[in-house]
Amino acid sequence: MTIQLTRKQMTRLLYSLKGVSTHLPIDIVKQALGTTMINEMEIPSFLSKSNKRRNSNQEYGLSTNEIVALANLCELTSLKSTSIQNWIKRDVKELIGTPELGKKYSIDQAAMLLIVKDLKTVFEFEKIRKLLIVVFNTLSDRSDDLISPITFYEIYADVIDSIETLPSLSLNDQKLEIRIVDIINAMSKRFSELSEQEWLKIRNVLVVTVLSVLASHFQTRAQVYLNTHFDELNITSIENLRK
Repeated sequence: MTIQLTRKQMTRLLYSLKGVSTHLPIDIVKQALGTTMINEMEIPSFLSKSNKRRNSNQEYGLSTNEIVALANLCELTSLKSTSIQNWIKRDVKELIGTPELGKKYSIDQAAMLLIVKDLKTVFEFEKIRKLLIVVFNTLSDRSDDLISPITFYEIYADVIDSIETLPSLSLNDQKLEIRIVDIINAMSKRFSELSEQEWLKIRNVLVVTVLSVLASHFQTRAQVYLNTHFDELNITSIENLRK
């Protein structure tokens, strides 16, 4: 069984690893899949280790390999250890910063990498940095964030979960963007401590991120359809399609 969590389910897992949930990480995975009959070999070993924390309120730090394993549990998210190493050391070094929990990365740092991955579907790193600095200010300093990375991830996970069907996708039609904005605006009451200007900044970056995730979904669906209907040996079918 391939484990593919939605972003909303991934949010619950992140909060559990952060130590602010009463649910154990493995239980969250099993509940998300609707079964307890999961081969323990299919679950990353660090999730089992996280259950043995002496204090349930203690945050679990992650190595780069564990972040990769965590990310690959989420649908439309595929990462490699070499990619993460390059991102942390070069491409988004200032976004992530140095490990915050000894030699391990915090859950918010892991959430930031998940956000970067979702934006990377559409944008280059330079544009991603410019986008995220709007919400997170000094990118390697969590104290001046308008909201935390995990909260940002949670909001757009909720938005994506709320979109059951898509409106018109005409390039000249903004119904999709308007719908996303409406869903996000409905969540603003949860953040009454933010000024209107701060909320608008967050909202606009959220809209871009949601659209990027949807773009990843369409890209994946196109590839799946291609693989299903046109295998490498069936050149005739592809040639017929061109006519």
